Amino acid sequence: MNPARPEAEERPLLVAVTTFRRTELLAPLVMAIRAGAGASAERMRIAFVDNDPARSAEEVAAELDVTYLPEPTPGIAAARQAALDAARPGELVAMVDDDVVPLEGWLDALVETWSRNGRPAVVMGYVDYVWPEGTDPWIVAGGFMRRRRRRNGQRLDALATGNVLIDASQVASLGVHFDTSLGLAGGEDMLFGRSLLAAGGAIIASADSIVRDEVPAERTTREFVRRRTISQGQMRTELLTRDGSLARRIILRGAHLVGGVARLVIFSLREVLARARGDRAAQAVLRRRIWFAQGRTLGALGRITPAYARS
Repeated sequence: MNPARPEAEERPLLVAVTTFRRTELLAPLVMAIRAGAGASAERMRIAFVDNDPARSAEEVAAELDVTYLPEPTPGIAAARQAALDAARPGELVAMVDDDVVPLEGWLDALVETWSRNGRPAVVMGYVDYVWPEGTDPWIVAGGFMRRRRRRNGQRLDALATGNVLIDASQVASLGVHFDTSLGLAGGEDMLFGRSLLAAGGAIIASADSIVRDEVPAERTTREFVRRRTISQGQMRTELLTRDGSLARRIILRGAHLVGGVARLVIFSLREVLARARGDRAAQAVLRRRIWFAQGRTLGALGRITPAYARS
């Protein structure tokens, strides 16, 4: 057996928690990670990747006996890349955000999916967004922050990194990395996934690996979801039109501008019809699509709002 690539049941695991000034969440998160790791706990180590230049998570890491990895370069892309860079030979890297709660068996499910499906570069688990009691039904119906739960073993053509397992050595061999130049702009997971697939890597779904994300009350307002959805549209256009020659970028931006405007018109007309029918759920979904199309249009015009603006 090649010591650099141990058998699946023996591969060591790094559970990397990317965090920024939310130290109050870290102790309960570590408890949930350890409680839900299952058989994988025997070969698991936990690390905080702290994106705060003031190193606010350092003391908590010492108290909880977890590895501390400071990454002062602003942005989630830099923190995620730091986690991959910290992997030891043969180590698989599980990434979770600091505001989720892993459920029982979440890590075993990621590893099992990886082992049974040809050891892909990435296994993507499921993030279950839970709205707090009293949330506006319009927001819930609109599908904001909702992800589809894919079946076990399904090959995916896109990536979200809130609950993933990454074969760090395989990704490195493919020459794929998180683009730290994005800073606070967001979109790092989409770009990483596209680069990985283009390099020949695979992304496989694990339906049984679940982490729960309890949405804070301040993110349940129409203004918040409006800003977030527009920003997502802006970044999608920015990332899909950033490469190639100047002429190619101009053509792509033009196509996204036309597409964004067309969607704005179509979805707005459909929203009027939904309002006439009294279909509030359809109105909410169409309003989300209008905001995303608005973001695409703004992105094509070069107007970008960072997804992770910090004070």
